Order: sequence, then structure tokens, then C-alpha cells
Amino acid sequence: MQLWSRYMLTYGASQARATELRGGHRAPVEPFTVVSVDPDRIEYLVEDDGYPNQIRRESVFSPPKFKHAGRVVGGDWDDTDHRFEATDVYRGFEARFERGVPWHETEFYRTSVAYIEDGIELWGCTSERDFERRCEFVESLYGSIADDGYRSQSELATASSDALGDDPSAIETVTDEITVCVGRDGELLFMDGRNRLSIAKILDIDRIPVWIMVRHEGWQRTRDRLAVDPSRWRALPEQVRNHPDLDDLRPGPDRE
Repeated sequence: MQLWSRYMLTYGASQARATELRGGHRAPVEPFTVVSVDPDRIEYLVEDDGYPNQIRRESVFSPPKFKHAGRVVGGDWDDTDHRFEATDVYRGFEARFERGVPWHETEFYRTSVAYIEDGIELWGCTSERDFERRCEFVESLYGSIADDGYRSQSELATASSDALGDDPSAIETVTDEITVCVGRDGELLFMDGRNRLSIAKILDIDRIPVWIMVRHEGWQRTRDRLAVDPSRWRALPEQVRNHPDLDDLRPGPDRE
């Protein structure tokens, strides 16, 4: 395992263990859980828009992401009405791939280039030409997923000889997945991976892998109660029983 991967893995595991001890949690707080979900289930964002952290003075969960792995966080960060499909990013992708609108005619393109021209580096782009190349990359990504299906980062790493050296199981294959946080009622809130989530929604893909980065303490209480008393399972609403973050607590017969 690469040195950086080992550091991230150790950091996340230590933080998760400290969280369990500090909060008295009975259900495990797994820092690098990847679950399979319907992309349409991810409706809202943690942040207030789909642009990266560079444009914000403050972020709910500031980068790097792995520093938040294994955290259980209270507060009102999950009380959001910011819809993913209302973001400039998603609408730009939708305009391009569903209606054939040129990138430069989308609000997403115009706003991104305006930020870049103001001196804000977005997605590694420092010029409009850089951003044009990024749009070309997105076109390629869309075509790849449309032709070959949606593949996890682990599958992509295994298929690529230079993706992660000789260790396709490295933790980057988890943290590079679409990232979500779980709100108090179990809602999956978007955190990172806007390109792939937009494409998955537009292509109407059934299931995608996502990494659970942070859980709300209200949701962790639900997990804790199930860990202590599995008989509570049958009293849960069906949508909660089918929640991917409860698979590790699901009673035997319900695993089928």
C-alpha cells in the first residue's frame, strides 16, 4: 500500500474509533464504507451549490475529505433545500448531453470561466482553454460511461496499469468515489463527485457506488438502537429498512 494511502487509512480508522468511544456508539462507525445506491436518491447537497470549495469562504466540511472519514456530526448541516439538479453544474450537463447545447452557451460554462478569469482556480483550470479541455474530458467520461456502464473506482484502477501503481485496492479508490453524507433521517446528501453523479442521473443508471464520509448524530442513534435491539427493525418504515447504511445491521432473514 502506498504511504499516503496507509496514512489516510490509519487516520480514518483512528478517528472512527475515537468517535465510537467518545459517543458511546454501539453500531460501528465505519470510515470508508462504500454502498450501492440509486443516484436519484441523492437529491440535495451539503453545500449550497455544485461548485468546488475554492469559491467559498467557508465550507461545511472543508477539504481534505479523508479528514472527515469516520466522523459523526450533530447540528443543522443536514437541513438543506439546495437541490443537486438545480445547480449550474447539473443543468450544464443536462443541456449539453440531453439537448446538445454547446458548452459555451451554458450558464455553467460562463460562470466557471468568470471565476477563472477572476483568478480562482477551478478543477485545476487557470484559463478558459484549460476549462475547454476539461469539458472535453467530461465529454469523454460521458461517452465511456454510456458505452461501458458505470464502473467503480476500484474497477477503473484494476483496469488501468498506471491508475494507482500496483495497489488497486488503495484507499483512494474509496475516497475518489462519489461522496455523500447521511443526514439525521437517513437522507443521502451530495458532497463530491459532481461529474459522475450528473452523468449517472442523465443516463438513468440504476445503481452507483458512493462513499459515506460523515453521518449525522441523529442517524447514528438510529444505527445504535438497531445494534442494541434488532427487534426494532420491523418497526422501521420500509424506506429506512432499505437504507444502504443499515446493511451491516440488517437481521439475517432481511438480508435476502
